[in-house]
Formats: sequence, structure tokens, C-alpha cells
Amino acid sequence: MPRFPLTVDPARNRAARARLGAARRRFDLSTIALRKAALDHVDGEILVSAALQAALERLAAPTGPAL
Repeated sequence: MPRFPLTVDPARNRAARARLGAARRRFDLSTIALRKAALDHVDGEILVSAALQAALERLAAPTGPAL
């Protein structure tokens, strides 16, 4: 005999499990999307950082003989 007898209608229990499963799938998909967005952001920051570094190096380079 189960310790806690089932007092909920089995159909309601199945429906609740289905809703929980759907919520978990949505959460997993949103987590994947968030990770992808974060990685895209980091990749963008790397490109911007490289461009800024190149610009600083160009500015720091001597321009040629002074008049």
C-alpha cells in the first residue's frame, strides 16, 4: 500500500505532468537561446576589441618625418 494514496484524478495528474514537461522544454529552449545570445555577444566584443586595438596601434605608430 502506498504511503501517500493518490487522491487526485489520474487524468488531472497526467495533465499536470504534461504541463510540467512542456514548461521544462520551454525553459531548456530559452536557456539554449540565452547561451547562444551570450556567445554571440562575446564574439562581437572580441571583434570590437580587435578593431579598437588595431586603431590604437595605427594612432601610436609614427606618422613619418616632421616638417
